[in-house]
Amino acid sequence: MSYTKRPPKRLAGYARLSAVATLLLASAALAQPAGLPQFELERLELNPNGRGSLLMGTGELLPKGGFRLSLAGQYENDPLVMYRDGNRLGSVVADRVTAHLLAAWAPMEWLELGVQLPLVAWQSGDDLSAQGVAAPASTGLSTPTAHVRLGLLAQRREAPVDLALELGVGLPVGSVDTLSRDGIVRLSPKVMVGRSFGLLRAGVEAGALIRPAVVLGDSGEVQDELGNEVRLGAVLATTGPGLRGELNVRGTVPLTQQPASLELLAGLRLPVSDSLEAYALGGPGFGSAPGTPSFRVLLGLAMGGGERVDTSLRDDDGDGVKNSVDACPAEAGPAEHQGCPVKDTDGDGVADRLDSCPTEAGLAERQGCPVRDADQDGIEDAEDSCPTEAGPAERKGCPVKDADQDGIEDAADKCPTEAGPAERQGCPVRDADKDGVVDERDACPAEAGLTELRGCPAKDTDGDTVSDHLDNCPAEKGVVTNAGCPAQQKQMVAIQTGKLEIKEQVFFATGKAIIQKRSFKMLDQVAKILQQHPEVDKMVIEGHTDDRGNAEANRKLSLARAEAVKGYLVSKGVEPSRLEAKGYGPDRPIASNKTEKGRAVNRRVEFIIVTPERELQ
Repeated sequence: MSYTKRPPKRLAGYARLSAVATLLLASAALAQPAGLPQFELERLELNPNGRGSLLMGTGELLPKGGFRLSLAGQYENDPLVMYRDGNRLGSVVADRVTAHLLAAWAPMEWLELGVQLPLVAWQSGDDLSAQGVAAPASTGLSTPTAHVRLGLLAQRREAPVDLALELGVGLPVGSVDTLSRDGIVRLSPKVMVGRSFGLLRAGVEAGALIRPAVVLGDSGEVQDELGNEVRLGAVLATTGPGLRGELNVRGTVPLTQQPASLELLAGLRLPVSDSLEAYALGGPGFGSAPGTPSFRVLLGLAMGGGERVDTSLRDDDGDGVKNSVDACPAEAGPAEHQGCPVKDTDGDGVADRLDSCPTEAGLAERQGCPVRDADQDGIEDAEDSCPTEAGPAERKGCPVKDADQDGIEDAADKCPTEAGPAERQGCPVRDADKDGVVDERDACPAEAGLTELRGCPAKDTDGDTVSDHLDNCPAEKGVVTNAGCPAQQKQMVAIQTGKLEIKEQVFFATGKAIIQKRSFKMLDQVAKILQQHPEVDKMVIEGHTDDRGNAEANRKLSLARAEAVKGYLVSKGVEPSRLEAKGYGPDRPIASNKTEKGRAVNRRVEFIIVTPERELQ
């Protein structure tokens, strides 16, 4: 049996195998299926670090110390089909399920190590025993691979692109009877380049597969030759923290007599948690190279690694502001706005993200908020203590309130509903009995009286027509000319309004504060009058001198003499609290100091009764 022509390429995109009754190179050292040589059927290579693409490297390595572990399951349809003379005889492998365990680790920022361990979990095909081809085994280990990837350039280190070189090694330790082993070590050198453009990442990969040559054919005519080939691929993927997508195109350019192949695979990636990702990949294959399925589907889970690790130096939105300082990494904007687009909803020239009132036009100095002055008093509401009532600035925008219109604002007016003078803190003058003594000082507010009696009316207890407050003998009937006392009791003191008038001077030893005995009788009368007139609450004893001698010495002498008089009266029973001594020296003369008579008049002691009016002075 021999081929008369090469079978036509299938648009469905599955691989073919030229069928022969007796295959060349059918003898093998290991127990491969009868009628088939020893070779690795699987063409799928995954990207263990998952950076940029699930399928191809895009030049980006895991960050230093980064690790990614992935487990995936793959289904292939018709990866190996037999033809004779252009006619399909059946599928050597119709359905194939493979498990892939992948791991990647970056011990340094420029070095990454990766491994892939595939396992044929189940496969089946048509019965081609009549064609001399035995069915492959259902399960077995596939070719394990390992790679070393060197990062030459990195965007996260300010380079324009990510650029890496990789050398992969496939070990000949797989299962021969599942078509999962080459005769010797296979090599896969690659160069990969990628770049992020905002929310998109693009990458290309170029490499070669160096493997032992295996010829499939009959009658000395080579029909298919598996061997070295160039592998090319490109990917366009989305980035970001959520659901991501990618589209991969991968094809081969054979360096032997085997057809070319092409696969178009789309993928989705969904973060399940911060460290766990679920993904799916699938699409059709085109071409008749052995190992190219009509379509394949892959599902997997990955832990670690991922796109979200160490993105701080990237510029996902392409605005020239790195992610680490970009307040809006998904939206392009100028550096002066921290990478955020300038949005100004109210058109006030203040960007929304800096505008405290983004829907109301305002001033930049007010963070975009308008000036609000509800009561139109010139004081903005934020500083106005009474924002709904107009008022002056000195009152923090509150109005002046003076309910009784007395010129004293209510806050300081003790009688806010009654007009009154400022000296009375806004309260009116009240004098119910109209005697000229205000009620709060009037001891008899309901009876008109005398000022010197604190508003109480005068009384004449003894009926001698001398009012008690002027009567030296209020309990004895006397005569007016003798201060209300009987004529035989000569009075040397008379009670006057505001003072006690003495008929004689108080005599002292010359230059001293010693009272002479001749003044004792008069002072005794003073003491008696004070005791008989308790309405005299307080009396000031004033000492005065003439202008001869040192003025300050005279002041001290006059005070000492007043103190001496006070002491005498106290000794006669007058309460000390009712008396106060003051010395004025020559300061208050009542006569001329140019004559001896005038000087004698100025040397005096006066007894001043403190009245309500005097207390206010």
